[in-house]
Amino acid sequence: MKKILDSQRYSILTGDLEHCIICGRSNVNKHEIFFGTANRQLSKNYGLVIPLCEELHHNQYACKGIHFDKKLCEEWQKVGQRRFMEYYNKTEEDFRKIFGKSYL
Repeated sequence: MKKILDSQRYSILTGDLEHCIICGRSNVNKHEIFFGTANRQLSKNYGLVIPLCEELHHNQYACKGIHFDKKLCEEWQKVGQRRFMEYYNKTEEDFRKIFGKSYL
C-alpha cells in the first residue's frame, strides 16, 4: 500500500477538511481516527481522517478534546470503522485484520 504523506491526507467522512467536523470552526488539526505508529498510517491511507478545531476538540495545550476524552475518541472510532466497512465494502473481520481489533 502506498504511504500517504501528511500533506496528502483526505477523508472518507467529510469533504471539508478546513472546518471542524463537530462544531464547524476553522483553525483545525487533521486527526487520524486510529492512532499509534501503524494505525496512524493506515488511517491516512484509508481516508480515516477528520478535521478537529484546535480550540475545543484537538487542544493538546489545554488538555481538551479527542486525546483527553475517551468517550469522544471511542465514538469517532466507531463512526470511522462503520464508514470504512461501508465505503470499502469490508466486513468487521476484514477491519480487524487490517487494524488489529474491532471498535464496534
